[in-house]
Amino acid sequence: MKQVCVLGNGQLGRMLRQAGEPLGIAVWPVGLEADPAAVPFQQSVITAEIERWPETALTRELAEHKAFVNRDVFPIIADRLTQKQLFDKLGLATAPWQLLANAGEWPAVFDRLGELAIVKRRTGGYDGRGQWRLRANETAQLPNDCYGGVHR
Repeated sequence: MKQVCVLGNGQLGRMLRQAGEPLGIAVWPVGLEADPAAVPFQQSVITAEIERWPETALTRELAEHKAFVNRDVFPIIADRLTQKQLFDKLGLATAPWQLLANAGEWPAVFDRLGELAIVKRRTGGYDGRGQWRLRANETAQLPNDCYGGVHR
């Protein structure tokens, strides 16, 4: 059975390694700054635990590697709008969502979703960062760059 190299050595990478052990699958979480020569990716299936990564010697090499089995989906899932559109196209269930193009759309948002809206930046924003729980009287606190097609 092939081993798996996971681009990113955070919590998810460590959890994947632990999950692979009882299955006899060697999982190697790899830091983004690792020396490509030290990574056993030539004999591995490659995936990633993060949607966006900086350009480093390792990421440049892995991004084009034929064993990076899901590399083409990462640009799609790194942006929440294209991610949700893909999930809808595939018929995968998600929480109700919509693109919030401007502040004038708030009444329609609350009519559709109820008294509480969760707003997330299109990119980034994990572990509570870049996310807001808002009621109708709290919408002014949302930064202007969260509206529309802004990418960060």
